[in-house]
Amino acid sequence: MEIIWDNDYAQKAQALFDKYHPIEIDPKIPIEEKKKAMEEWWMTHFDLLIKMGLNKKHLEGVINSGKIKLRKGAKEFFNLLKDYEIPLIIMSSSGLGEAIPMLLEKEGKLYSNIFMISNLFFWDKNGNALDVKKPIIHSINKDETVIKIFPFYEKIKERKNVILLGDNLEDVGMVEGFDYDYLIKIGFLNENIEENLEEYKKIYDVLILNDSSMDYVNVLLRDLIKT
Repeated sequence: MEIIWDNDYAQKAQALFDKYHPIEIDPKIPIEEKKKAMEEWWMTHFDLLIKMGLNKKHLEGVINSGKIKLRKGAKEFFNLLKDYEIPLIIMSSSGLGEAIPMLLEKEGKLYSNIFMISNLFFWDKNGNALDVKKPIIHSINKDETVIKIFPFYEKIKERKNVILLGDNLEDVGMVEGFDYDYLIKIGFLNENIEENLEEYKKIYDVLILNDSSMDYVNVLLRDLIKT
């Protein structure tokens, strides 16, 4: 069964986005209501992908198409962390978690200091998606994903200084379960800026607006490394 990315799938995926994304970014909606809606969205989307015939080759095709790009300055960010042996934990609620290492490998940035927590599928021998591994991670429940349960925790547990990067209000929960002494929270606010700015200011120490580059983060990293 071939997946029809450009019409049937795209239309259904867009309909889900139009229904649930406004809930995701609305700071006025109670957290438990948001979590329920996000669970529905993610599971419905996973089911759609499987029914449409998702295969690993489709992920490779998306990555090789060049439609997914790293944020400007991200390559320097990855290189800085690698050069100074600073661990990077990527916690992604993406429905296609396997695509992240594919992208990093394509860009030559799949370094050994990078650890990932993301949604993954069960695949058959032909590379067809059968089911999604549970529990799933969505944009609102990252605070429930305790870092200590992952094998790489032993490699990072002595690190006491954290820079957290997020683009949702709830992303600050990613640090739950990590024993840190110092934390800098940097938020990327990319849409509905006027409506969300004050709420983001309450949560994050620094805000980067309008899908801007990683330049500020890289300058901060270099300054911290020098000290």
